[in-house]
Amino acid sequence: LAEVRGESAPRRTAADICAAAPQDALCAEALDVFCCLLGGFAGNAALTLGATGGVFLGGGILPRIIPVVRSSGFRRRFEDKHRMTGYLHGIATMLIVAQDPALLGAAARLDQRLETVQGGAHEPAQQ
Repeated sequence: LAEVRGESAPRRTAADICAAAPQDALCAEALDVFCCLLGGFAGNAALTLGATGGVFLGGGILPRIIPVVRSSGFRRRFEDKHRMTGYLHGIATMLIVAQDPALLGAAARLDQRLETVQGGAHEPAQQ
């Protein structure tokens, strides 16, 4: 953002921007722009894929900036698709905050498979 405006600013990592955002207006704005872009992309993906059961967001940075995501323009940009706004308004967006959700899902799927193969005679995997 600083470069676009012709301003100088220190180079920062995503983690540095998140940490500095409460005190640094440029970092706070960068996070808001990120959330808005993510919301627009997620809305486009929901339209493209015909998502009706919800859009689940995960990844490294989002669980660390939950208040920022909630107060940002994420949801407005998710829904702001002209004639399709009403359709998108009814689609939930959820943030995955579980540690290692892929491993938990794999363990649950393994339990399902074992139940099918062994006729239900097994102990559930430890999660």
